[in-house]
Amino acid sequence: MEKRPPVSVTPILRPARRLILRRGITAGDYFACCDEIGCGIWDTLTALPGRLDQTVFLLLPDFLLQPGTSRAAVGAEMPADYSGPVPDGCDVIDLPKQLYLCFQGAPYEQEDWYGHAHAEVDKAVADYREEQCGFRLARELAPELQFGSGCETGCRKLVPAAPLD
Repeated sequence: MEKRPPVSVTPILRPARRLILRRGITAGDYFACCDEIGCGIWDTLTALPGRLDQTVFLLLPDFLLQPGTSRAAVGAEMPADYSGPVPDGCDVIDLPKQLYLCFQGAPYEQEDWYGHAHAEVDKAVADYREEQCGFRLARELAPELQFGSGCETGCRKLVPAAPLD
C-alpha cells in the first residue's frame, strides 16, 4: 500500500442551524440506513435550496433519539431561519452552534477505494489523543456528521468536541 498523508484534524465552529433529517429504524451504519429509508432521500435532501453543506450520514446523540428509531439518519444542515419545504417523512431539529473536530483524509486515485478512505478517517478518530490537542470528543452534545468521500475530496467526518477542562 502506498504511503498516505496523515488525516488532518481541525477544530471548526458550526453555526446555529436547522437540521432536516430522515431517521433510521434499526440501522446502525450507512448501508443499513440506506436499505431502511431508501437511497432517494439523498437526492431529495440535496435538492433543498440553501443547504449549508453536503447531505450527510448522521449518528445522533441520545437526546435526539426518538422511540422506535436508531442513531442512524440522513440529513441536511440548513440556515437557522430556514422556513422552506420539508420532505415527507423528515423531521426538523434546531441545533445550537457547536464546536466540531473535522477529520479530513487525503484525496485518493481509485473511486473504489472509498471504503479504505472511510476506514482511514475512522482510525484517526479512534486514535485521537485529547491531551495533545486540547479538545475532547463530545458525541453526547450533537450529531456526528459523516460526509461522502470522493477521489478529489478524500473523506471528511465532523465529530462534536468540547475544550478540555
